[in-house]
Amino acid sequence: MTTLRLYLRPGWPDSEPGLPWALLNARGEPAAQGDSAPGGWPKAEHCELVLPAGRTLFTDVKLPDAVKQPAAAVVGFALEERLGNDPAANLYALGDNGADGRRAVAVTEAASVRRAVAMLKQLGRLCDRIVPEECLMPAPAADGWSVTRLADRWLVRAAAPFAASLPLGGALLEQHLFASLMAASPPASLRLSGVDSVDEVLSRLPGWQGEASRVDRYDWRSGRRQGAFDFAQGELAANRLWRDWAPSFKRAGWLLGMLVVAQLALTLGQSGWYAWQKHSLSQRIVKTATPWIGGQALPGSSALPMLRAVDRLRLSHGQAARDDMVELMGALAAVAGRDLQVRTLEYESGRLKLQVADVPPEALARWRKQLEARQILLDAVSSQPGAKQLVIAREP
Repeated sequence: MTTLRLYLRPGWPDSEPGLPWALLNARGEPAAQGDSAPGGWPKAEHCELVLPAGRTLFTDVKLPDAVKQPAAAVVGFALEERLGNDPAANLYALGDNGADGRRAVAVTEAASVRRAVAMLKQLGRLCDRIVPEECLMPAPAADGWSVTRLADRWLVRAAAPFAASLPLGGALLEQHLFASLMAASPPASLRLSGVDSVDEVLSRLPGWQGEASRVDRYDWRSGRRQGAFDFAQGELAANRLWRDWAPSFKRAGWLLGMLVVAQLALTLGQSGWYAWQKHSLSQRIVKTATPWIGGQALPGSSALPMLRAVDRLRLSHGQAARDDMVELMGALAAVAGRDLQVRTLEYESGRLKLQVADVPPEALARWRKQLEARQILLDAVSSQPGAKQLVIAREP
């Protein structure tokens, strides 16, 4: 997994066109480096922003035991007396708990970091980590210091305070600055980097007795991150959840789309097959019925000619036609007997209409039930006071 490490130069991106960068391989070793505008940065799976030394205050704070995940406002309030600006204008990163219950804290001004992170997001780079340069220094011994000399400052990393940045300003000033650190936490040993000789540091620590050793030259490009301080939290977090899952969602979307297309094609094919079956069956019905009805069958209008053909067959066998008036009158007479007083009678297209004297509802209900058994429908409406109109027809 590759990492693009960017060194935040003051003024970027407003007054500086580019940043120093280093491309780290999966083992955390520099594979390439440079200093260029964003267009010259190599691609990498992760991005790490390094805050230059001296921009971060390292201290500790005592927080209430009930506060497990303190908000920035709580930490800022606890450190208000030690800050030189408004606590709300800073970013806070919490470290480990000390033996005395105090918690290590790193503080840096928020405005420039937020501006840089916003620009990186516009460039398609998400900051997975935002770490102070002091965290890339060689780790000191448990009771010692790690001292590094840069071009314009000394970096001192210790157990308490965690780290400090001391400007270069002559031997006397530097002695005074180192003495103030020693008063708070005198080291038992020193690990030195970026110095020409051990005596160069010992001259800044008059009277100090201990063991001093030199290590490889410090370089932020190859430094290993030490400690838990990381400002890429909350609003500045990379939030890679969607981007990490996006390829899987994309593959799932393609698969789902293919399934939908296949289902749609199957549905259309099935609908077409049903339409063909319907057309084929309609053609077979027309072909079969045409000899019966004398060539009068037409698609959508063959029902009436076929009924007439059936009636002709019934008459040829000595049976009444399906819509025969006599058949309907006989069926009504069989159920009504002499209780029916007919005033007028009319027959048309298989429907027998009779104007009769008023009939009790229970009698009509009995007649209707008996006629339904013979597949004949009876409908009754009141036409005028004391009279009803009965309509009798065979079931379709």
